[in-house]
Amino acid sequence: MELESKRQSGLWFAALMVIAMIFWGSSWPASKILTSYTSADIVTFWRFFFAFVASIPIVVILRINLKLDSHSFKLLLLSSLCNGLYSILYFFALNLGSAGRGGVLVTTLTPVFAYLIFFMLSKNHRNPKTNEMLGLMLGIIAGICLLDLPNSHAFSAFNVIFVICAIDWAILSIICQKVRIHPIAINSYNSLFSCILYIPIFIFRDNVLFIFDYDVQFWVMMFVVSILSTAIGTSIYYMGILYVGATKASTFPLLVPFTALLSSYFILGEIPSVLTLFGGTLAIVAIYLINLYKPYHIAQVFKKFRN
Repeated sequence: MELESKRQSGLWFAALMVIAMIFWGSSWPASKILTSYTSADIVTFWRFFFAFVASIPIVVILRINLKLDSHSFKLLLLSSLCNGLYSILYFFALNLGSAGRGGVLVTTLTPVFAYLIFFMLSKNHRNPKTNEMLGLMLGIIAGICLLDLPNSHAFSAFNVIFVICAIDWAILSIICQKVRIHPIAINSYNSLFSCILYIPIFIFRDNVLFIFDYDVQFWVMMFVVSILSTAIGTSIYYMGILYVGATKASTFPLLVPFTALLSSYFILGEIPSVLTLFGGTLAIVAIYLINLYKPYHIAQVFKKFRN
């Protein structure tokens, strides 16, 4: 009975994880719509503000410990700087091109950059495993496709900014791994500190409060970006780690490139290119080989075929 209950709980959280990935993917076209209303810095400030406000009841209901030591505080300040930089670049770049393509580019290249940075900074250097080398090679090919190198668009502002975003988010991820508090607390603090970082825009901008005059579409998109994606989606992901395990949980973000493309198609009418689809698929295989592959996976596949 207890085993069945645990299995049901795991299925529920697996379903919730898929929903969280849909929230993450749909934030790309929603963010592009937000940038059509006002500047990137104003959207960034309000995104962090509403995300922090939405995180308060989550922290209270789940009784998350928010206690910080000085080391964690310094790391959170650093991660918030990365978060703030990522967000403004992200909103700015969305004005330059496809939200779906940007979503595939960043979400697939970030894990590859994270692996490379972690490997270079690691004190205990080891030779990459065969699956990691294969994953890196596929990642390079995927990058060539996603950056549209065959058409010489590699150094367009859109590509350059989103590559910087991917590197920035990879650094942020590595920093957050070293913060020894609950991940939901990290998310809440990052939203708060990043919001504080953008408070000076009230001095230099006279239209920060104009958002309260915008139409329903703006508020629906802001709800998707700040509350569904940043506050709720991220919290579901972190809680899912506790219920389905870190290994299984880390496979769910592989859905984000596809949910970004699908939501961009339905919300914005964007049709992805063949290169984007091919590059995104290769990148997902590369992420699997670098971060998730275990030798017994192949043995399990052959065993199923024999049965």
